[in-house]
Amino acid sequence: MNKKPLLLLLALTIFMIGYWIPEDRHVPVEGTQVYDLNTAAYAYKVGGLNAQKGINIFANKGTAVEATTSGLVLYHDSTPDGEHSVWVLGAKWRLHHYANLEQVSVKTASWVKTGQKIGNIGAPDRSSPVASSLYYSIRSLPPQVTEWKPEQSMGLDQVFYVNPHEFLTAYQNDNTAHKAPNKKDEQHP
Repeated sequence: MNKKPLLLLLALTIFMIGYWIPEDRHVPVEGTQVYDLNTAAYAYKVGGLNAQKGINIFANKGTAVEATTSGLVLYHDSTPDGEHSVWVLGAKWRLHHYANLEQVSVKTASWVKTGQKIGNIGAPDRSSPVASSLYYSIRSLPPQVTEWKPEQSMGLDQVFYVNPHEFLTAYQNDNTAHKAPNKKDEQHP
């Protein structure tokens, strides 16, 4: 009996389950609201010189960093300067990267829930005057072919990255749209 078709079907099923898992969204810095994130203050540029594939969310050193979405902690990295970063695999096969952490509260191969504390914000470089911030980026493992922009230099890079600012603000807009009163209900007879 040939087991290759069954293994292929199993792999495809596991891949599709990653898209069926609901994707909750939560602002990663405690006390920050999504609408506080100003597009002018948070750079996101994929490809070319000075590429920034994530956003910096500024907050006081020691502020709690919380999981944006539920997922599996795949990796925890530390630099010799004492900076930490964490990679979480969430729904839709997206890797959520949290960097510039002073302290980490999760372990590799553990499951985190949306809003669970991951760590605390640290200063990016002890000798730098730059304010403390969380560097947050999202990388998609399967390419997002709808994001390909052939007219842009390095446009192919965009199929593997999700704009974190849009990821968080689109969710906020969806939530406020559901809570907005209906204009028909506001009219009085």
